[in-house]
Amino acid sequence: MKIAMLRGPRDLRIEEQPLDTSQLQPHEIWVETRISALKIGTDRGNYEGAERVPGAPDFPRWVGDSNLGIVRGIGNAVTRVQVGDRIITRMPHQSAYIMDESESLVKAPPNVADEDAVYAHLYALSAHCYHKAHFKPGETVAVVGLGTLGLGAVAVGPLFGARVVAIGNDAFRLDLAQRMGAHATLLYNDPDLQSKLNEFSDGAGIDLVVLTANPWPAYRTAVEIVRPNGRVSIVSLLGRGEAALDFN
Repeated sequence: MKIAMLRGPRDLRIEEQPLDTSQLQPHEIWVETRISALKIGTDRGNYEGAERVPGAPDFPRWVGDSNLGIVRGIGNAVTRVQVGDRIITRMPHQSAYIMDESESLVKAPPNVADEDAVYAHLYALSAHCYHKAHFKPGETVAVVGLGTLGLGAVAVGPLFGARVVAIGNDAFRLDLAQRMGAHATLLYNDPDLQSKLNEFSDGAGIDLVVLTANPWPAYRTAVEIVRPNGRVSIVSLLGRGEAALDFN
Protein backbone atom coordinates (compact mmCIF):
# COMPACT_ATOMS: atom_id res chain seq x y z
CA MET A 1 0.00 0.00 0.00
CA LYS A 2 0.98 3.65 -0.36
CA ILE A 3 1.07 6.11 2.52
CA ALA A 4 1.85 9.84 2.77
CA MET A 5 4.76 10.43 5.16
CA LEU A 6 6.40 13.64 6.32
CA ARG A 7 10.12 13.12 6.70
CA GLY A 8 10.61 16.72 7.77
CA PRO A 9 9.26 20.21 7.01
CA ARG A 10 8.19 20.38 3.34
CA ASP A 11 9.49 16.85 2.79
CA LEU A 12 6.32 14.92 1.98
CA ARG A 13 6.77 11.52 0.37
CA ILE A 14 4.36 8.89 -0.94
CA GLU A 15 5.94 5.67 0.30
CA GLU A 16 5.31 2.00 -0.38
CA GLN A 17 4.76 -0.13 2.73
CA PRO A 18 3.77 -3.79 3.02
CA LEU A 19 0.20 -4.69 3.99
CA ASP A 20 -0.59 -8.35 4.61
CA THR A 21 -4.36 -8.90 4.30
CA SER A 22 -4.19 -12.71 4.01
CA GLN A 23 -4.71 -13.52 7.69
CA LEU A 24 -6.93 -10.96 9.41
CA GLN A 25 -7.26 -11.27 13.18
CA PRO A 26 -10.80 -11.86 14.56
CA HIS A 27 -11.60 -8.15 15.11
CA GLU A 28 -9.60 -6.66 12.23
CA ILE A 29 -11.01 -4.82 9.22
CA TRP A 30 -9.26 -4.38 5.87
CA VAL A 31 -10.16 -1.09 4.21
CA GLU A 32 -9.32 0.26 0.74
CA THR A 33 -9.31 4.07 0.66
CA ARG A 34 -11.50 5.97 -1.79
CA ILE A 35 -10.88 9.53 -0.59
CA SER A 36 -9.04 11.42 2.17
CA ALA A 37 -9.79 14.90 3.50
CA LEU A 38 -7.05 17.50 3.83
CA LYS A 39 -7.30 20.04 6.65
CA ILE A 40 -6.02 23.38 5.38
CA GLY A 41 -4.80 24.57 8.79
CA THR A 42 -3.45 21.51 10.59
CA ASP A 43 -2.11 19.47 7.67
CA ARG A 44 -0.59 22.49 5.95
CA GLY A 45 0.96 23.66 9.23
CA ASN A 46 2.53 20.23 9.74
CA TYR A 47 3.88 20.28 6.18
CA GLU A 48 5.36 23.76 6.56
CA GLY A 49 7.02 22.80 9.83
CA ALA A 50 5.11 25.12 12.16
CA GLU A 51 6.02 24.74 15.81
CA ARG A 52 5.35 21.40 17.42
CA VAL A 53 1.91 20.75 18.87
CA PRO A 54 1.96 18.98 22.28
CA GLY A 55 1.26 15.28 21.81
CA ALA A 56 1.84 15.33 18.03
CA PRO A 57 4.17 12.65 16.61
CA ASP A 58 7.70 13.61 15.61
CA PHE A 59 9.23 13.20 12.13
CA PRO A 60 8.99 10.95 10.26
CA ARG A 61 5.22 11.00 10.73
CA TRP A 62 2.01 10.09 8.98
CA VAL A 63 -0.41 12.87 8.00
CA GLY A 64 -4.17 13.21 7.90
CA ASP A 65 -6.97 11.84 10.05
CA SER A 66 -10.07 11.76 7.83
CA ASN A 67 -10.42 8.79 5.54
CA LEU A 68 -13.31 7.21 3.63
CA GLY A 69 -12.94 3.72 2.24
CA ILE A 70 -14.58 0.44 1.30
CA VAL A 71 -14.40 -2.61 3.57
CA ARG A 72 -12.63 -5.34 1.58
CA GLY A 73 -12.29 -7.96 4.30
CA ILE A 74 -13.18 -8.64 7.95
CA GLY A 75 -12.10 -10.98 10.72
CA ASN A 76 -14.43 -13.74 11.82
CA ALA A 77 -15.55 -11.87 14.95
CA VAL A 78 -16.29 -8.45 13.37
CA THR A 79 -19.90 -7.31 13.87
CA ARG A 80 -19.86 -3.54 13.19
CA VAL A 81 -19.35 -3.69 9.43
CA GLN A 82 -19.65 -6.00 6.46
CA VAL A 83 -17.59 -6.40 3.30
CA GLY A 84 -18.61 -3.69 0.85
CA ASP A 85 -19.60 -1.08 3.48
CA ARG A 86 -18.34 2.49 3.04
CA ILE A 87 -16.84 3.67 6.31
CA ILE A 88 -15.31 6.90 7.60
CA THR A 89 -12.33 6.56 9.93
CA ARG A 90 -9.62 8.69 11.52
CA MET A 91 -6.84 6.82 9.73
CA PRO A 92 -4.05 8.74 7.92
CA HIS A 93 -3.77 9.38 4.18
CA GLN A 94 -2.99 5.91 2.82
CA SER A 95 -4.30 3.72 0.02
CA ALA A 96 -5.28 0.80 2.25
CA TYR A 97 -5.00 -0.24 5.89
CA ILE A 98 -6.01 -2.72 8.55
CA MET A 99 -7.76 -1.46 11.68
CA ASP A 100 -9.47 -2.92 14.74
CA GLU A 101 -13.24 -2.61 14.84
CA SER A 102 -12.95 -0.99 18.29
CA GLU A 103 -11.33 2.07 16.70
CA SER A 104 -13.21 5.17 15.56
CA LEU A 105 -15.39 4.41 12.54
CA VAL A 106 -18.88 5.10 11.22
CA LYS A 107 -20.74 3.79 8.19
CA ALA A 108 -21.52 6.36 5.50
CA PRO A 109 -25.22 6.64 4.54
CA PRO A 110 -25.81 5.42 0.98
CA ASN A 111 -27.29 8.74 -0.17
CA VAL A 112 -24.24 10.83 0.86
CA ALA A 113 -21.43 11.38 -1.64
CA ASP A 114 -17.85 10.42 -0.76
CA GLU A 115 -16.74 14.07 -0.96
CA ASP A 116 -19.30 15.04 1.70
CA ALA A 117 -19.16 11.99 3.96
CA VAL A 118 -15.38 12.11 4.40
CA TYR A 119 -15.77 15.21 6.60
CA ALA A 120 -17.85 13.36 9.22
CA HIS A 121 -15.08 13.32 11.84
CA LEU A 122 -14.25 16.98 11.32
CA TYR A 123 -17.89 18.03 11.55
CA ALA A 124 -18.23 15.99 14.73
CA LEU A 125 -15.54 18.31 16.13
CA SER A 126 -17.58 21.27 14.91
CA ALA A 127 -20.59 19.95 16.82
CA HIS A 128 -18.40 19.36 19.89
CA CYS A 129 -17.77 23.12 20.03
CA TYR A 130 -21.45 23.61 20.81
CA HIS A 131 -21.69 20.76 23.34
CA LYS A 132 -18.60 21.77 25.31
CA ALA A 133 -19.84 25.37 25.49
CA HIS A 134 -23.23 24.28 26.90
CA PHE A 135 -25.10 25.74 23.94
CA LYS A 136 -28.83 26.29 24.41
CA PRO A 137 -31.29 26.42 21.48
CA GLY A 138 -32.15 29.97 20.53
CA GLU A 139 -28.73 31.44 21.34
CA THR A 140 -26.88 33.64 18.88
CA VAL A 141 -23.60 32.16 17.63
CA ALA A 142 -20.71 33.77 15.72
CA VAL A 143 -18.30 31.43 13.92
CA VAL A 144 -14.87 33.03 13.47
CA GLY A 145 -12.75 31.26 10.86
CA LEU A 146 -14.31 29.55 7.87
CA GLY A 147 -12.08 26.61 7.08
CA THR A 148 -13.45 23.09 7.19
CA LEU A 149 -14.20 23.14 10.93
CA GLY A 150 -15.70 26.61 10.77
CA LEU A 151 -17.97 25.78 7.86
CA GLY A 152 -19.00 22.66 9.76
CA ALA A 153 -19.90 24.79 12.78
CA VAL A 154 -21.94 27.05 10.50
CA ALA A 155 -23.78 24.05 9.03
CA VAL A 156 -24.67 22.29 12.30
CA GLY A 157 -25.63 25.47 14.19
CA PRO A 158 -29.12 25.91 12.69
CA LEU A 159 -29.77 22.19 13.23
CA PHE A 160 -29.13 22.75 16.94
CA GLY A 161 -31.40 25.80 17.00
CA ALA A 162 -28.77 28.54 16.72
CA ARG A 163 -28.88 31.84 14.85
CA VAL A 164 -25.47 31.84 13.18
CA VAL A 165 -23.36 34.68 11.80
CA ALA A 166 -20.21 33.63 9.94
CA ILE A 167 -17.11 35.85 10.22
CA GLY A 168 -14.20 35.36 7.83
CA ASN A 169 -11.45 37.07 5.89
CA ASP A 170 -12.47 36.15 2.35
CA ALA A 171 -15.58 36.85 0.27
CA PHE A 172 -15.51 33.36 -1.28
CA ARG A 173 -15.63 31.70 2.14
CA LEU A 174 -18.42 34.00 3.23
CA ASP A 175 -20.36 32.81 0.20
CA LEU A 176 -19.70 29.19 1.15
CA ALA A 177 -20.90 29.89 4.69
CA GLN A 178 -24.12 31.40 3.40
CA ARG A 179 -24.71 28.38 1.19
CA MET A 180 -24.14 26.12 4.20
CA GLY A 181 -26.79 27.84 6.32
CA ALA A 182 -25.38 31.00 7.89
CA HIS A 183 -28.08 33.56 8.68
CA ALA A 184 -25.58 36.38 8.08
CA THR A 185 -21.95 36.78 6.98
CA LEU A 186 -19.41 39.49 7.83
CA LEU A 187 -15.76 40.25 7.15
CA TYR A 188 -13.65 40.25 10.32
CA ASN A 189 -12.15 43.65 9.46
CA ASP A 190 -15.46 45.36 8.74
CA PRO A 191 -15.19 48.75 10.51
CA ASP A 192 -18.84 48.39 11.53
CA LEU A 193 -18.49 44.80 12.71
CA GLN A 194 -19.67 45.39 16.28
CA SER A 195 -22.66 47.48 15.30
CA LYS A 196 -23.72 44.92 12.70
CA LEU A 197 -23.43 42.15 15.27
CA ASN A 198 -25.56 44.18 17.68
CA GLU A 199 -28.16 44.55 14.96
CA PHE A 200 -27.98 40.82 14.16
CA SER A 201 -28.53 39.92 17.82
CA ASP A 202 -31.25 42.55 18.36
CA GLY A 203 -28.97 44.27 20.86
CA ALA A 204 -28.53 41.19 23.09
CA GLY A 205 -24.98 40.43 21.94
CA ILE A 206 -23.31 37.22 20.80
CA ASP A 207 -23.91 34.39 23.28
CA LEU A 208 -21.30 32.00 21.89
CA VAL A 209 -18.30 32.47 19.63
CA VAL A 210 -16.90 29.36 17.94
CA LEU A 211 -13.26 30.09 17.06
CA THR A 212 -11.69 27.76 14.49
CA ALA A 213 -8.91 30.01 13.12
CA ASN A 214 -5.32 29.94 14.39
CA PRO A 215 -4.11 33.57 13.95
CA TRP A 216 -4.01 35.90 16.92
CA PRO A 217 -6.17 38.55 15.17
CA ALA A 218 -8.96 35.97 14.96
CA TYR A 219 -8.61 35.32 18.70
CA ARG A 220 -8.77 39.06 19.36
CA THR A 221 -11.95 39.30 17.31
CA ALA A 222 -13.51 36.38 19.19
CA VAL A 223 -12.93 37.81 22.66
CA GLU A 224 -13.98 41.30 21.64
CA ILE A 225 -17.34 40.40 20.06
CA VAL A 226 -18.70 37.98 22.67
CA ARG A 227 -21.21 39.52 25.09
CA PRO A 228 -20.44 39.89 28.82
CA ASN A 229 -20.74 36.43 30.42
CA GLY A 230 -20.82 34.82 26.98
CA ARG A 231 -18.55 31.94 25.95
CA VAL A 232 -15.77 31.42 23.42
CA SER A 233 -15.36 27.83 22.22
CA ILE A 234 -11.89 27.32 20.75
CA VAL A 235 -10.99 24.52 18.35
CA SER A 236 -7.77 25.85 16.84
CA LEU A 237 -4.03 26.01 17.43
CA LEU A 238 -3.82 29.60 18.59
CA GLY A 239 -0.89 31.57 17.22
CA ARG A 240 0.61 28.59 15.44
CA GLY A 241 3.56 29.74 13.34
CA GLU A 242 3.25 33.34 14.59
CA ALA A 243 5.14 35.55 17.00
CA ALA A 244 4.13 35.56 20.68
CA LEU A 245 0.87 37.26 21.62
CA ASP A 246 1.28 41.06 21.63
CA PHE A 247 -1.84 41.99 23.60
CA ASN A 248 -3.48 41.00 26.87
